[in-house]
Amino acid sequence: IGVINMNKFYSLFLISFITIGLTSQEVVEDTPTRAELIDTAINLEASSSSAAANRQDTINNLDSQIIFLTGEIQYLSQQLDLTNIYNRQLQELIDSQNSEIKSINEQMEALDETNRGILPKLEEMVNILAEVIEKDTPFLIEERSQRVNEIKDLLTQSNISTSEKFRRVFEAYQIENEYGRTVEAYRDEIIVDGQNYNVEIFRLGRVGLYGRTADGDYTAMYSRSENKWIKVKGIDDDLVIALKIARKEIPPSLIKLPLEKI
Repeated sequence: IGVINMNKFYSLFLISFITIGLTSQEVVEDTPTRAELIDTAINLEASSSSAAANRQDTINNLDSQIIFLTGEIQYLSQQLDLTNIYNRQLQELIDSQNSEIKSINEQMEALDETNRGILPKLEEMVNILAEVIEKDTPFLIEERSQRVNEIKDLLTQSNISTSEKFRRVFEAYQIENEYGRTVEAYRDEIIVDGQNYNVEIFRLGRVGLYGRTADGDYTAMYSRSENKWIKVKGIDDDLVIALKIARKEIPPSLIKLPLEKI
C-alpha cells in the first residue's frame, strides 16, 4: 500500500509541475513588450492632454458665460433703477393731477355757489340798463335795445359760462358810458310836428341831440322835457360844423348849439 501511494503522489506532483510550467509559459507569453508599454503611455498622455484641453475649453466657456451674465445683471440693475425712477416720477405726476382734480372740483363747487349769487345780479343790471335806455335821450334806440335783448337772451343759456355773461354785461355798460363823453353823426328818421323827416343826427354826448335835413331847410333838437323833437332855427351853420367834426372831417373846435335847461 505504501508503494502504491508513493507512486500516486509522484504522479500527482509530476502533473502539478507540468501544469505550473505551462501556466508560467502562458504568463510569459501574455506580458506586453516595451514598445507596447510606451505606446500605451503615449496614448494615456495624449488622452490626458485632450481631456485637460476639453476641461480648459469648458472653463473658458464658463468664464465667458459668467462675464456675459454679469453684464446682463448690471444692465438689468440699471434698467430697474431707471424703472424705479420713472415710476416715482409717474406717481408724483399722478399725485399732482389728483390734487389738481380735487382743486378743480372744489372750485366748481365754489363756482356753483358764486353763480347762484351772480346770475340774479346780472339780470338786475341788465334790467336797469334797459330802463336807462328807455328814459335816456333817444339816440340809436334800435341798436341799444337790441344789445340789451341779446344779453337778456344770453343770460338764459346754460351753455354760456358765467364769466362770458358777466363780460357781455360789463361791455354793454362800457358802451353806454362811452356815449356820455363822445360825439357822433349818423342818419335816422325823426317825427317833427307829426311829419317824418330823414335827417342826419348829431349827438353831443348824452346832453344834446340835433337833426338836420340834407338841404338844410329843417333843423331840430330833441327836448327831453317835452319828450319830442322840436324845430329850431338859426343853428344850421353851427350844426353843419358839428356834423363835420363828428365825422372827423375837420378838427374839433368851439360849437355853439343850444342846450335844454332841465
